[in-house]
Parts: sequence; structure tokens; C-alpha cells
Amino acid sequence: MIILPMALSYLVGSISGSLILGKIWKIDIRTLGSENAGGTNALRSVGVLFGTLTFIIDLTKGILPVYLVKGDPSLMLLCGFSAMLGHVYPIFYNFKGGKGAGTLLGVLIIALPSSVFYVIATFVTSVILSGYVGLSTMLATFILVVYSIAYTSYPFIIFSACSFLFIIYNHRDNIQRMREGNENQFSKVMLFKRNKKGSL
Repeated sequence: MIILPMALSYLVGSISGSLILGKIWKIDIRTLGSENAGGTNALRSVGVLFGTLTFIIDLTKGILPVYLVKGDPSLMLLCGFSAMLGHVYPIFYNFKGGKGAGTLLGVLIIALPSSVFYVIATFVTSVILSGYVGLSTMLATFILVVYSIAYTSYPFIIFSACSFLFIIYNHRDNIQRMREGNENQFSKVMLFKRNKKGSL
């Protein structure tokens, strides 16, 4: 029976960390910055503590469902993807959530831990060089696909490919802003800094 664990994983994913924390901070993250409920907007719009706590919750939403069904790779990945769907389209918050990256990382920590170093290294390197968090997330997920093809089996390859397409779709606004030259940069961590309006 795979429907029940997938449904429960979706519900876990639907718990929005930034909106729960927003009750404490007395804010609605969906009215700030990019109006996205994910960790990047939480960090950019509210601050380091709020962003970090949001990321930890998002990460846990990927870890928990996969850990609870650990043993069957296909079921682990199905539950992991269900949690990602819940994060992006949370039933508790009118289907308006984050972009799935933090929850995906949580899934990988349990389901494919050997890939985590490469994914994080790609993300960090890209952010330092470009300042674009969205671009870095997409590149990191692409590296996950490459890693899966090189070192894993079909269930992981399919999961990685689906996750990559899902991440690309969720970052379509970022792609458009980059094309127009309006995408915000995380300039505080950039190795080669440029003065740009809207940078962090």
C-alpha cells in the first residue's frame, strides 16, 4: 500500500515552516519580498534567524517521511517527492508554498546521502560566483541528475530527473528575471561583488 504513506508525506510537506514561524513573528511571509513561503525569501525578507529556522523545518519535512519508510528505495523516493509536492502546493495554505529545494535536500540526506556533498558544493560554489540562489539551486539539482546517472539505479535517476524538472518549473519566475536582468543577487557572499540595485 503506497497511497497512504505518500498521502501522509504530502501532508507533512504541507506544513509550512515560514508560515508557522510567521505566527510567532506576527508576519505573513507571503506578503513580503517575492511573496514566496520558502527559505530564501524568509532569509531575505525577515532575517537570518527566521530564514535558518524555516530552512531547518523545510529540511525536516524531507527527512522525516523518507526515514519512516526507509528500506524500500522506490517508496522512499515516492514519499520524498510527495513531501516536495506538499511543500510547494500545501493543502493547508491554499496551495501556495515554497520552491522545494530545502525539502529535496532533506530527502537526499536519507535516500541518497552520498550525493549531498556534490549537491551542496555545487550550490555554494555557484552562489559565491554568481550570487543567484535560484540559478544555484537549479545547477545543484542538475548535478544530482548527473550523479544519479553515473552512480545509481533507475529509481534514483527517475527521481532526480523529475526533481530537476520540478525545480526548474518552480523557478520559472527566477529564470525570467535573470533574462531581464532583474534577479536579486546574494551579494554578501559573492566572491566578485558588483554593485546592483536589489542585491542582498
